[in-house]
Amino acid sequence: MKRLYVCGSFKFVLEIEGLERKLKDESIQFQVSNKMDSRGILGCLKKIDEADVVYIVNPEGYVGKSVSVDMGYAYAKNKLIYVMHEVDDPPVMDLVNGVLSPKALIEFLKEGSPLRYDLRSLLTRDEPRNSYNEP
Repeated sequence: MKRLYVCGSFKFVLEIEGLERKLKDESIQFQVSNKMDSRGILGCLKKIDEADVVYIVNPEGYVGKSVSVDMGYAYAKNKLIYVMHEVDDPPVMDLVNGVLSPKALIEFLKEGSPLRYDLRSLLTRDEPRNSYNEP
């Protein structure tokens, strides 16, 4: 099973905690970004190093500065990056492998293939993400 790191703006702590409960119920191995981590951003980066998949909790597409750092680091480390909602900043969205609901994320982690949930997962990172939005 893939190892998961969950992060998001601390504005969304309730959504992150809800996802934590679902992951625990499904016996999925994960780590989560935590305000109480005394190592700060370095603690987050270590968790990314230990993960196979990074999942961003981002209601309404919002990612803050710290989460953008997490995403850039995960991209540089060639981690799979999925978001709950499309990121409202197109250059940041280019770092993302796809959009997965929490339910689809759990199925992907258990079964290993997100392709049936999000066609953008078929793109390689070198292809433009906005091609699906063009007529």
